[in-house]
Amino acid sequence: MASFDDVKKKASLATRMLPLCLAGELVEEHAQLERQLAELKPATSLEGSGRQGILEALDAVRERMVEAQVEFHLKALPARPWALFYSGQPTRKDNESDEEWEPRQFVWQADMVSRTCVDPAMTAEQVGELVDLLHARSWSELFAAAFMVNMGGIDIPNSVAVSDLTPGTEQT
Repeated sequence: MASFDDVKKKASLATRMLPLCLAGELVEEHAQLERQLAELKPATSLEGSGRQGILEALDAVRERMVEAQVEFHLKALPARPWALFYSGQPTRKDNESDEEWEPRQFVWQADMVSRTCVDPAMTAEQVGELVDLLHARSWSELFAAAFMVNMGGIDIPNSVAVSDLTPGTEQT
């Protein structure tokens, strides 16, 4: 039987690394190049189709996207502080307009991200400044990851890739 000290040694808070490309202007550039690549017709002469040039441009955009990427290190709050914080999440009032509701909800979301993001460390006000510079999807990913590091489960995953390497095991 395990002692309480043995149990405590195994306990830790969930963490997550979330890489986000913050250069939103590169998203459209990348999408345009992918469209050009998809629309290419097969080469009919020695000149080629232009495929190589587009692939090189795509690679250059990807490199710029990597340079504009920031890794957000998220760490869950301990259960009791999280429960207290979570209980303060605003609820939408009857007949409350989106214009009234969103600012109240955003304040809570920004505070939650600031409490969960340990690197780069940010205040709730700094989170708000960052959000004003981000594409909506980037904000959604950051907020969702911060929420899930606190509320998500920590089950032992069944890895299909590992199961394929392990003879005699069946996937569930």
